[in-house]
Amino acid sequence: MSRGIFATPRTGPARWVLAVAILAAVMGASLSLGGVLTDFGWWPRAVVVVSGTLLLPTLLRRYPALDAYAPLGALAGWLLSLTFVFFPGSSLLGFIPTLATVDAALAMASEASTTIMSSNTPVTSTVPLFFLVCAGLGFVALLIDTAAITVAMPAASALGLIMVMLPPAFTTKGGIGTMGFIGAAAGFLLILGCCQWYAPEGKVRATGVRFSSGTLSRASLLGAAVVLVMAFAPTIIPGFTEGSFPQGSRLDQSGTGTRLDPMISLGNDLRSQSTEVNLTYLSTTAQPQYLRLSTLENFTGKSWQPSDIPDSLPSGTTNLVPAAGPSPTVTTAETLTMVTIEALRSEWLPAPLSPSKVENLSGQWRWNPATQTIKGRFISTLGQSYLVRSETPVLSQASLEAASGDPSGVDPVFRQLPNDVPALVKDTALSVVGTETDAFAKAVALQNYLLSSEFRYDLNTPASAGYDGSGMEVLEAFLTKKSGYCVHFSAAMAVMAREVGLASRIAVGYAPGTRTTAVGEIEGRQLRGYEATGQDAHAWPEIYFEGLGWVPFEPTPSRGSVPDYTQEESTSVPTADATAGPNDVPTATATATATPSTAAPLAGGEQATSQLGPVLKSSAIIVLLLLLASVPAALRLLVRRRRLARVRGGTGADPQPGDDARAPEVLAWREMLATAADYGCPIDPALTPARQVAGVAERLGGTTSPALALLLDSYEQRVFGPPTPSPAGREDLVDAVESVTARLRSRATTWGRFRARALPASLISRP
Repeated sequence: MSRGIFATPRTGPARWVLAVAILAAVMGASLSLGGVLTDFGWWPRAVVVVSGTLLLPTLLRRYPALDAYAPLGALAGWLLSLTFVFFPGSSLLGFIPTLATVDAALAMASEASTTIMSSNTPVTSTVPLFFLVCAGLGFVALLIDTAAITVAMPAASALGLIMVMLPPAFTTKGGIGTMGFIGAAAGFLLILGCCQWYAPEGKVRATGVRFSSGTLSRASLLGAAVVLVMAFAPTIIPGFTEGSFPQGSRLDQSGTGTRLDPMISLGNDLRSQSTEVNLTYLSTTAQPQYLRLSTLENFTGKSWQPSDIPDSLPSGTTNLVPAAGPSPTVTTAETLTMVTIEALRSEWLPAPLSPSKVENLSGQWRWNPATQTIKGRFISTLGQSYLVRSETPVLSQASLEAASGDPSGVDPVFRQLPNDVPALVKDTALSVVGTETDAFAKAVALQNYLLSSEFRYDLNTPASAGYDGSGMEVLEAFLTKKSGYCVHFSAAMAVMAREVGLASRIAVGYAPGTRTTAVGEIEGRQLRGYEATGQDAHAWPEIYFEGLGWVPFEPTPSRGSVPDYTQEESTSVPTADATAGPNDVPTATATATATPSTAAPLAGGEQATSQLGPVLKSSAIIVLLLLLASVPAALRLLVRRRRLARVRGGTGADPQPGDDARAPEVLAWREMLATAADYGCPIDPALTPARQVAGVAERLGGTTSPALALLLDSYEQRVFGPPTPSPAGREDLVDAVESVTARLRSRATTWGRFRARALPASLISRP
């Protein structure tokens, strides 16, 4: 009975080759997601999910009667593999989902959605985002498997690959990138080729595939040539100025609330955000305040990132005590701040520095004492209105000078640096602090150096000069160009502080906003109104002092306000007006610190590199063009050698139905026609073999040579005559092909011979 239902099972590698081709295409296209998340930690999990999605339909296709159920198998494989990777604890046997698994998946998807809606790319890598990416890639694999094999529309697989590339294309500055494009293009060609060879018309072949000589190598090399041309074209064609494929547009939020990137890629936000009010607040302070959203302490060398919030942290925003705060003997001042969110959608809660309690919040929020930040769970800030009580230490020069800057009292992450710190960064830090041994003096020296007239606040120079960001290479360029915005100033001070032995971190939020006419009263205390717009988005460094906690500094010219405790009474370090815009220039500057002695030699090295760069680029382009120009000739030579080798070797077996394409007589005939086409002979497949030979003979002088006659007779006997055993090889046919080739070459013009070798027509139009 079972035999009658399932019929004869399929054998051979066809089903597995198709599955591997789809797996390779999806994972190749997924390389474009590198700019969406901060790292590729999701990639191994995605391989498991996509493989599991394709496994069940591959097993079902072993039996022809179950072909129609392959999409259901893919859906089941998708669900089982997601459960196995992300929810083994709430499932049966580690991979069968339950109701608890569904609830966990919905909660994780909601958390991922909140993170996406409150962040710009690159988004911090978290397990919920890994789940979302893996689920999306698995579903794309399901769609491609159904379209390419079940529905027999392999070209439609391009739609699935495009779905993978849409997020980086529209949300990242670099777009899909060269590797993402190559992976998707190569994967698409692989799917087309494998479906043509292994599953024509959607029917998987039961036995091994036999294809005509040269088909596989021709498709592979042509596909490689196309991918190479498209990958390197952006470096040659004018207009590709940002990344290889600059289609990223960082789509506007269109009414969903302004989003502030907690990953410190604030440049585009500052350049694009309008003066729309993001939040307003009433405060008991006489001056506007800094408002923190997130804290960045983990410096990888390429970017600053916030550390993951421990899962053990309880929900709640009362009794907020920092992990490394001021000692109980330090005098503090209580501040009341009533914050109302107008157009900010973020998972990080904006709050004044040193909060001790937050009241009237809706949703679940968790306090991280290590970074003094408040983060929501499945909730955003949009529409929130809450009261923040702060206990701010009263700082003075005397207390800071007396405090120790020993970083051993905080987590090592606040003082770690990568091994590849550029010499310019090190030398600049050491030169600026000079012989100072006091921690506070070092911090002030670094701040004043960046506030000096040597540096200029500019939002556009880093983007146009190609050093936007906060990595080591960016800092080296910033210290050379001496032009940037808050990201560069704060990152430079934080890194140089660590270089001279201080613990540092970067706060991201809002600089002091502007005063409004609003007033209020809470608990008998008068409150003044302030507002912060998108242009007030800001980043500033904080330095740790033992017994005092984390102390903010302001190294960015014309932004925020320089703390009073860092200013000598006799100096004229500017305090930016609260209403200063992001492009305002300070009217006074701090005393400049000596420029490092390494700056001049570096400038000369940069000049030499800039002169050598265009030469190397031009040479690389020339070499690339020569390599691409040689691809058709190399491909044609490979096809010719393989055909003639098979003619010499023969099939070595009795003829079977469908074996004509592999017979020596047929291969020799095809090679003769291909050579004639290369030398300009018109080959019409509608003509009989005899008429085709007559056309070639006319090109050779009008008479049919013995070599042509031998090739024609052998072909007709093999194809139209009764089946006969195939000989071990036909060396005589090889000689006949060589003879015809030599005669065609001798009668061709110089241009004809060049065209036959460099641009063989048989690669484009198969005879």
